[in-house]
Amino acid sequence: MSVPRRPANPERWFRTRPDSSALPRPRLLARSLIDVRDLDDHLAFYERLLGLPADLRMPIPDFGGLELAAVGNLLLIASERPFTAVQRRTAYSLIVPSLDRQLALLDGTGTTVLEPPEPILPGARARVRYPDGTVAELVEHRPWNGEEARPHSVSADPHPATSRLLVRRAVPDDDFPGAVRLYEALLQTSATVPPGLTGPQRARTAIVGNLLLVGLAAAPSAPQPQLALITPAGERPTCPAPAADGTVVLPGPVTAELWNEHPTPEPLRPPTADHLDAAGGQRGEGDLAALPVGADTWKVED
Repeated sequence: MSVPRRPANPERWFRTRPDSSALPRPRLLARSLIDVRDLDDHLAFYERLLGLPADLRMPIPDFGGLELAAVGNLLLIASERPFTAVQRRTAYSLIVPSLDRQLALLDGTGTTVLEPPEPILPGARARVRYPDGTVAELVEHRPWNGEEARPHSVSADPHPATSRLLVRRAVPDDDFPGAVRLYEALLQTSATVPPGLTGPQRARTAIVGNLLLVGLAAAPSAPQPQLALITPAGERPTCPAPAADGTVVLPGPVTAELWNEHPTPEPLRPPTADHLDAAGGQRGEGDLAALPVGADTWKVED
């Protein structure tokens, strides 16, 4: 099937950044698969929750009847058809500066290419499985003929929300240092010390880009939350009441784990030269393995 040169309905299409080649690093997005009839309501909910307008909306009827929209670190994938098994297995979408360069970066990491690169109206895409078993779709954005950067025409709640969403991944605590190294390579950024976070349980944590890694004492035996909803200490997000395990179910449905952020300005460890480089080369563990279990977290600001 040939790729259309322009969208079927350009008046409903907007991207604040149509060309991802200028991104400093891949943008990681959690995915919510929904019915296309629910897209407007879900989009409005997440704009209110985060105090942010959507930064892209792409109706792609020629590509499986899809319509995509992104708010913060969440990609809403709406379809008029049932989703395929591989779409449901795909945990993340990454908007990358260059698809070819990203795939070359992954060569030698144990990543498997499940679907090779193909052109699509937004640019190009591929699907991969990382060495930890996570399936991700990689997409580079390029403008279609005549497309210009365009913000959302409807602003979000004029009173900015204080909550933010991060993509969340839990790993056994023994695997935590390796997981940090892996995602530093995949996301091409370093994990650094943040303000402290407290969650529903004591756990070793790290933030790499917009990914929260959580080290659990044992391998997770139940389905894990896709997102971490982070609010300043003492504040409650404007969302449904949390369950006993400290999670909330957001429209999608999407499960988010609730975390509070406490101001702790003094870093525990600055970035050092022995971290992973942008090409994913392995660096020494340094004091990563010694990071204590608790509220201490590493973070890089987006």
